[in-house]
Amino acid sequence: MKRFVRTEYNSVIQLKYRTVKKGNVEMKLQSNWHTAITQRTSRRSYQKQSIEPQKTVQIKALIDEINEKSGLHIQFIENGNRFLNGFKASYGLITGMPSLIALVGNTRDPELKRSVGYYGEFLVLECVSLGLGTCWISGTYDRKECLQSLNMKAEEDLVCVIAVGNTAQGKGIKEQLVSRLNGRKQTFDELLKEQDGNLPPWVVSGIEAARLAPSAVNGKPIGYRFKDNRLTVFITKKNHGAETIDLGISMANFQLGAMHEQKEGTWRKAADGYSFE
Repeated sequence: MKRFVRTEYNSVIQLKYRTVKKGNVEMKLQSNWHTAITQRTSRRSYQKQSIEPQKTVQIKALIDEINEKSGLHIQFIENGNRFLNGFKASYGLITGMPSLIALVGNTRDPELKRSVGYYGEFLVLECVSLGLGTCWISGTYDRKECLQSLNMKAEEDLVCVIAVGNTAQGKGIKEQLVSRLNGRKQTFDELLKEQDGNLPPWVVSGIEAARLAPSAVNGKPIGYRFKDNRLTVFITKKNHGAETIDLGISMANFQLGAMHEQKEGTWRKAADGYSFE
């Protein structure tokens, strides 16, 4: 049964979605994250003002929850522009004063990059729900300086970062140009590589949500298959080493789309990818 709990943070309204299991842990997903999927767009121009304290508190609270559930060591850097100035962060110059979410985890974990994408996307959608702009950054930023500002254990590493901050309501000319250069989203049929028979509503909703997923380096290395009433996701090509991050991002969006059509499930590793069960 779906349960919603309404809480407010200075006009920020949060609707709690249902609790689902991922592996042996539970993660609370929220209905506003599904809404944020269609609102999210990569933003590269940020305003020169800090994120409001109430919103920062909410972001940090979700980071703490994710770290507890996942074993990741995600950290929030309030002043992130010092690691971005003068660098073409992944695929477009980042300007202004964004904060950074540093996605850190244990290098001994074979699922590290996928987990970073999966949980990082929930953080992105939470930030979008709070009215903030975001951008995945896995390419060139001042990684060395960023590492020095983090609290990390010997076996941990920084996988990538997410820029987050206040943005103008619409994109400026430069941002619009970068968006056009980055190409179009995949179509439904391009993302769903194989199917047999009619698709249930939860698969359609999940694929539509996954179609809108961002990419750590703006690639399209993910495919889905629905055969014998079984949904699987898999990597279709290499993506500068970030394809496993992109896999996790896509899985997060698909799960939210499926739950929007009342389908509860978890991802399980399978011989042909990951199965949603």
